[in-house]
Amino acid sequence: MSDVIATHWPYDGPHSRDSVTSAAGAMAELVRYLNNATGPGNASVTLEWASTIDQLLHGVDRAIGGLDQLLGQLTVALTAQADSASLYDDRRDRPGRDTALAAAAQLRRARRTLQALALDVVHVVDATHHLGNRVPEDGEQS
Repeated sequence: MSDVIATHWPYDGPHSRDSVTSAAGAMAELVRYLNNATGPGNASVTLEWASTIDQLLHGVDRAIGGLDQLLGQLTVALTAQADSASLYDDRRDRPGRDTALAAAAQLRRARRTLQALALDVVHVVDATHHLGNRVPEDGEQS
């Protein structure tokens, strides 16, 4: 899968507005895929093994860890946008600066919540890493 990602979004770039917004959209689509693939209609196949659940949680853990950095960078960018003379709020009832600074403050709060979530998921992964399933003698999972 990392080859697919590297083909569409090479780590070293080139980077552009389009590449970062399409990557964010792809991230949302991957979560949508996982929600469907692990849902009631598919879980008996996709989540049949405890080791699969553990692998999924490891991926979720890595994603959450990366989101903290991303949200931090977006906070810095919003704060910088607040100083842009071209920035406006399309509601026209407040300065764009105020909206950008309020959004940056909300992102800082969101990061604190995310950090608590990350810690909880680490504890879950610490537990699921020890789980496995015995395979019956005939090799068939029951």
